Amino acid sequence: MIDAILYVPNFPSLVAELDSNHPDMLQRDETGAITMPPVVTGFARTPAATRDDRVLVYARLNDADAAKYRSIQHMEVLAETAFTGKGTADRLYQMVFDDPEKLAKYDSVHQRVRIITDPETGEEQQIRQDKFGILAGA
Repeated sequence: MIDAILYVPNFPSLVAELDSNHPDMLQRDETGAITMPPVVTGFARTPAATRDDRVLVYARLNDADAAKYRSIQHMEVLAETAFTGKGTADRLYQMVFDDPEKLAKYDSVHQRVRIITDPETGEEQQIRQDKFGILAGA
């Protein structure tokens, strides 16, 4: 098994590619139409982080699925590592954080520092959350 952080720069383009080349990878309704919003299927993943048309997904893939995802034009594997249990996610995220190009893509989707306002006091507080999703056991 492989844990991976997948980056999609343009989700509508990915959906069009999958519909043409891998139609079984899109969730469909009883008539065979793509469900709305489109859902990519076939692997364990956390909820996606999204911004505009860009998407990040933390996924767990078997070797065959990993090879398929590496070949998809509108999806980039930002980082991948063998799933070895506890510590896998830390290794995976560090690969992204250590590479300025990958980190720029990651940051274009996931807002790592957010400002929240306490509804009672009106006080603002900065919250830092570097990682957007981790699968169980990682």
